[in-house]
Amino acid sequence: MKQPIRKSIKEANNIEDAKPIYTLLLDMNSIMKMCLVDKRMNGDGKEYGMVFLTLRIIGNLLLKKDFNFCVACYDGYNSGVLRYNFYSDYKANRDKHYEMAAGVTDYDRKINEYCKKVIAYSKSKKRDTVRDETDDELFDRQRTIIMQILDNLFVRQFMYDDVEGDDLIANYVLNKKENERIVIVSGDRDISQLISKDVCLYIPSLKTFVTPDNSVKILGCTHENIVLRKMLCGDASDNIKGIKGIGEQTLYKLFPEMVSEKTTLESILRRSNELLEERKANKKKPLKTLENIVNSVTDGVQGKDIYDINKRLIDLSEPILTDEARQGMDDEMYAPMDIDGRNIKNVYGIISENGMNDILNENAFGSLFGSFERIIKMETEYSKKNIS
Repeated sequence: MKQPIRKSIKEANNIEDAKPIYTLLLDMNSIMKMCLVDKRMNGDGKEYGMVFLTLRIIGNLLLKKDFNFCVACYDGYNSGVLRYNFYSDYKANRDKHYEMAAGVTDYDRKINEYCKKVIAYSKSKKRDTVRDETDDELFDRQRTIIMQILDNLFVRQFMYDDVEGDDLIANYVLNKKENERIVIVSGDRDISQLISKDVCLYIPSLKTFVTPDNSVKILGCTHENIVLRKMLCGDASDNIKGIKGIGEQTLYKLFPEMVSEKTTLESILRRSNELLEERKANKKKPLKTLENIVNSVTDGVQGKDIYDINKRLIDLSEPILTDEARQGMDDEMYAPMDIDGRNIKNVYGIISENGMNDILNENAFGSLFGSFERIIKMETEYSKKNIS
């Protein structure tokens, strides 16, 4: 039988024997966008497939471990503007617009959005005569339903204006309890920079957990170099420019140590200079790519500040938050939930109100929501224990 450790010995050796707690941490925008492929409709012709598939994915994940907490993080209204403020090309390739950062009123913004949608519609050859919602309206309506349901299933939810879900996830991880083990769920592999012995990433499309032990196989390099790779190569998905002439394959060819060893920008710059000197000594032309690395050459608006700007854009060890978001998470991460008014009966009502009647029968309902029972029980017990 395992013997208990004396309190005096634990204190002297800083031993922590608190029982581990487990948290499922959800990148909701990543999950929900993946679930838009489900096009099922209610009797009024309103799609709700994203609602159904999102809840099913979360429920299936809750079955994988006896989780104590389930936490959902969302992109807030105008999310990304905090990065746009110091990098004006941020997500421009996704038709992101941050006019209010330059003082545009809400009225002007709505008119501008309406005009852009009219123009886009007139250019489109495909006419959608079935759905009476724009893509954004469809997403927002279903997100609201999901949030209402998850609230009644005792899932902790965080969303703040101007703040991206990735930063909320990072802030949670950076401020987790010492005995807390976290599974992050996201299709965004960049979040793997947050993994550690206590934190792993689950990628739904691969049905794979990314840990420090297998990160090289799945990511192409160790998770410890994700930020550095993006600083040098940029990120096309977010329209972040990198060093001119550098792609991932070129980077690994020049600096093979990046694949499996933690590497720093300083060592890359030092090695680039060494390689240039070697070429000079061997009477070879200087390699332009190496010169670009040394001289911070980019086609992006970052100019000579590319390394500093790209690190700030990409590095989640310093999440970009508003004061409201930071304070809100500090106050609510481990605060006991108000259990009054939250219950599974409300979920029935929400489903009925939105015409999702095919999941109201006993078998379908139990299959979809039965996996939330442990979270409901754990949060209820936690609340009763911590509220006098």
